[in-house]
Amino acid sequence: MKLRTMAGMGWRAAAHRLTGARCPVNVMLAVTNRCNGQCRYCRIPARHERDLTTAEILRLIDEMRAAGTLRLGLWGGEPLMRDDIGDIVSHAHRRGLYVTMDTNGLLWEQRRDALGDLDHLVISLDGDRAGHEANRGAGTFDRVMGALEAAAADPRLQVWTLTVLTRHNLGDIDFLLRTAERLGTRCSFQILHHNASLGRNHEELLPSNEEYREAIRLLLRRRKEGARLSSSSRYLRYLLSWDDYRRSKQAPPHRGLRCRAGSLYCNVDADGRVYACSLLAEEVPARNAVEVGFKAAFEAIAPLPCQGCTAACFTEYNYLYGLDPVCIYEWVTAR
Repeated sequence: MKLRTMAGMGWRAAAHRLTGARCPVNVMLAVTNRCNGQCRYCRIPARHERDLTTAEILRLIDEMRAAGTLRLGLWGGEPLMRDDIGDIVSHAHRRGLYVTMDTNGLLWEQRRDALGDLDHLVISLDGDRAGHEANRGAGTFDRVMGALEAAAADPRLQVWTLTVLTRHNLGDIDFLLRTAERLGTRCSFQILHHNASLGRNHEELLPSNEEYREAIRLLLRRRKEGARLSSSSRYLRYLLSWDDYRRSKQAPPHRGLRCRAGSLYCNVDADGRVYACSLLAEEVPARNAVEVGFKAAFEAIAPLPCQGCTAACFTEYNYLYGLDPVCIYEWVTAR
């Protein structure tokens, strides 16, 4: 991440800590629910909210920047399904935002020439051929590996992989870390955590609590050994001490970590509704940023019904925006 972006995030996090001032420093924007994948743990493509138009998204990006946003994370669905995705990325870049994208990689070859302004790419890779395709569908492994190798060869991009750990791929962790070492990328890991509006088949795919803990202990050992992991040790230890992985969120803080969703980051759903985070999509009321403006929709986010969860990104954000020195150091050095 660019130094000025990190400094700006740190300044706003410090201001929030001292005064309670809210600022949407980091916004995740779902640009579509459509997807060309068939992941067994995802039901986002079954949602039927309309996609925002190009003009609506570009206006929202302007409003985000005016409200203090520094980092924009594009996701979906599959963001590369949008023909205008290059225009969206370039517009955000011109507004001074650090732009990241989560993708399944299946359309990377067709779209990459339009994405020269993208800063950071996260490609979903769930294991070796058997593990990946058990989670994400037959015939996807070679296409994803081709996209990953092409993206990793681009010196402009920082490239990570994201792996959803299920009972099908717990044995693939070392394969993924070797792949990162070979390509010069980094690996991030998460467990099943989406709510019923976004996820499906969790019971079918969920490992036992002890199987998850064994995998997390392995990740902690590999991080200590110097593996190319972007998942921080703070997040991994937080996850290791979670009592039951069938439950993705809880009301009290876990390990004393305060959640800053709705204060320093938020999620904009594909139809423009602004939630504190994606785990609350369709579970709590939300104002629509297209109808009332982004700033008003962000300020209307209600107090959180929960303070702890197993979502990788939100836990990492909470440590970072809590100014945890270990987490900050590990993320700054995760190049």
